Amino acid sequence: MLPPVDPTILERNPKFEILYKDLQRRKLGKEGETRDGKRERIAGEVGKSLTTSRINHFKTKILLRTLSDLPSKAAFLPPELHSVIELMTAQLSGHILESDRDILSGDVELFLDNITTISDAISEQLITITQQLCKIAEPLNPPSIEALPWGKAHALQEASTKDLPAELADARVELANITYITLALHRDLLSTSIQILEQTQHGALSRATKAKAEYLHARASVLGLQAKIYTHTHPPPAEFVAALKNFKAQQGASEAALRDREGLARRELELYEKAGEKGMRDIAKRAEHLKGEIERIEDEVRKLERGG
Repeated sequence: MLPPVDPTILERNPKFEILYKDLQRRKLGKEGETRDGKRERIAGEVGKSLTTSRINHFKTKILLRTLSDLPSKAAFLPPELHSVIELMTAQLSGHILESDRDILSGDVELFLDNITTISDAISEQLITITQQLCKIAEPLNPPSIEALPWGKAHALQEASTKDLPAELADARVELANITYITLALHRDLLSTSIQILEQTQHGALSRATKAKAEYLHARASVLGLQAKIYTHTHPPPAEFVAALKNFKAQQGASEAALRDREGLARRELELYEKAGEKGMRDIAKRAEHLKGEIERIEDEVRKLERGG
């Protein structure tokens, strides 16, 4: 394979471009070696033979696959042919030994006697598969089987075996050129980024930003000192100081009261913990009893008042 060339060079030198493409396509191989016409003809004949063998192999596989699916898909076949078709499929696939084939001679004769019916069923299945493939190829306007051109299929085969590999080789060369251009642009981008970083860290912009920060720091220090001087030279009014003292005293009294309530709550909690679950139940029963007694005495007092 020839080394990639910058497209701009090929555009500036048309004769060199013609020579370069001629070397790529006719004189040199994919790996840069000189082409041998005789060897390529032999390789072409071998390729055609291999293609023919592959086509025959795939035809055989398609027929065997269709024959194996025939009993389940062909509804008009007689039931007695189902087992015969399955046996013939196994024999043609090589699943039956040579020593056991004499036993199947009767099934072979029955298969050959009904070969017309079986071939019609296979043709019908292949037609159904072909129609489905036409729908897959062109869902909106599927072509009929009779309208399928053999030339189109042959053109597709030629494209897949000759034209597409050549286009792939050209695309690889173009991809190599694009990769070279991309790497060059990436190198330029990195160089520009490094220059910008150097200017940002050590250039005028960096120095200006640092000077502005130092100025703001000095300004803030001056404002802080001015605030301290103002505080010392202008004491607060006496009413404001008295109000602050009263507020502080009230806060202290409230804090002491809260601490006393906290101590009482903690002592009650300790008593509850010492009493345990049984003690708490007894206290609850006594509370219910006392509550009932209080309500009873209040009822009697109200009766006495009404009677008096």
